[in-house]
Amino acid sequence: MKKITIQILFAIPLLMLVACTEWLDVRPKSEIVADLHFSSETGFRDQLTGVYSHMSRTQMYGRDMSFGLVSVLSQDYDLLTNSDYRYAAEYNYSEINTKNMIDDAWSSTYNCIANLNILLEYIDAADPDLFSDRNKDVYKGEALGLRSFLHLDMLRLFSPAPSVSPGAAAIPYVTHYGKAVTGQLSVDQTLEFIINDLLQAMELLRSDPILDHANVEYTARRARKIYFNYWAAVATLTRAYMYKGDKINALKYANLFIETDSDSSITNFGWTHFTAVETTYEYECDRIFSNELVFYLNINDFNNIVKYYFTSAAGSNTLTPSEEKADEIFEKTSKGYGNDYRMLKGFAYEGERKYFWKYHQYEGGKFNNILPMIRKTEIYYIAAEILKESDPSRVAELLNLVRDARNLDDFHLDEDLSADELDEEVRKEYRKEFLGEGHMFYFYKRRNEARIEGAPINAGNDVYVLPMPDNEVEFGNR
Repeated sequence: MKKITIQILFAIPLLMLVACTEWLDVRPKSEIVADLHFSSETGFRDQLTGVYSHMSRTQMYGRDMSFGLVSVLSQDYDLLTNSDYRYAAEYNYSEINTKNMIDDAWSSTYNCIANLNILLEYIDAADPDLFSDRNKDVYKGEALGLRSFLHLDMLRLFSPAPSVSPGAAAIPYVTHYGKAVTGQLSVDQTLEFIINDLLQAMELLRSDPILDHANVEYTARRARKIYFNYWAAVATLTRAYMYKGDKINALKYANLFIETDSDSSITNFGWTHFTAVETTYEYECDRIFSNELVFYLNINDFNNIVKYYFTSAAGSNTLTPSEEKADEIFEKTSKGYGNDYRMLKGFAYEGERKYFWKYHQYEGGKFNNILPMIRKTEIYYIAAEILKESDPSRVAELLNLVRDARNLDDFHLDEDLSADELDEEVRKEYRKEFLGEGHMFYFYKRRNEARIEGAPINAGNDVYVLPMPDNEVEFGNR
């Protein structure tokens, strides 16, 4: 990628980058560094660790590609007039602060992709004897899966939706590290690259310890959730097919997950038990529903990021919906859903003001430093959306499974609801479940909704397609 500087993300113990800060676009010195780095299994593992660390930064999922910029575009919050995100909420992408956020998300993501490509080039040439157990396949599967996951988010942000312009020029799908400019394919062609890489990642990740229920203890399998594991590949494939509009394959992979998830003897993603939420002490409360996360980032000292957006320390940059908006999203007044855990535990007073509390980091908290990347509920919602016309009773069943886990077991949805009514219930569940996670922007865009709920203007490509950085447009001939 021309004009994108690629930095090695080697994760040496206690360091995120090599001390000498080498750059891989310097030849031939960097080749020597890389040769040494990938001379053992540890080098491949550390390269992946470096990518996860980079993904955790505020320019990416540690803020702007999760609860920050993309959630603001989803209209998840009611902002103060002098918020840093004010112009983003108005979809003014040329305003300098907003433009810098967008540019940083692009360059940081392609930095990660470049480092994954370096790993993939070296792992194919590596001696299999370097690796213990089945780790060569696991590392390659992780890298391919992450590369696809990151490209899919770039596509969902920077290219037209396939429901609108499947033949439009898309973001570059970069599969090799180097200085050559990667050309643009169409949106549909790019999705095929994403899907094919995810299918290959799934095959490789059949060696993932998360699947070895006979020989790997549950705690060790659970630990695989902080890595792009087999089920993360299945979930991302479901997401990619749904975004493409291929509902047959989206339902196929959604059912693969859901059918396995229903077997409590092997599942790794059981529904959050009420005792994990209704706790004696607030610091013990699992308001992130961590057991249900398919893939998440473990962000060290997450408090130093989130406290400046979700507590009184945020000042003008507070990110929270007003009480009126929260009431509307969670149907507290209209339906009497005030005991929904997502509302009951998702907000709290600090002083005289109520704040969005999903990410609050208590001192000594049991669920600190967790940033959701994929929730299993997304897969249930995708299946429900697909089946709304053909199998309404199944849709009600799927949605009620989620609602039961959110303390709404006294408010089951009727299986006699019409397709339109079920679709509206799916929409409302998305808003409740993914508040502060950015998903609603992608939901609206995928469906080519004419308006984002709460937005000041109607939606179209001017809203849904973020501009690529100027350097990328100029030097990449975009």
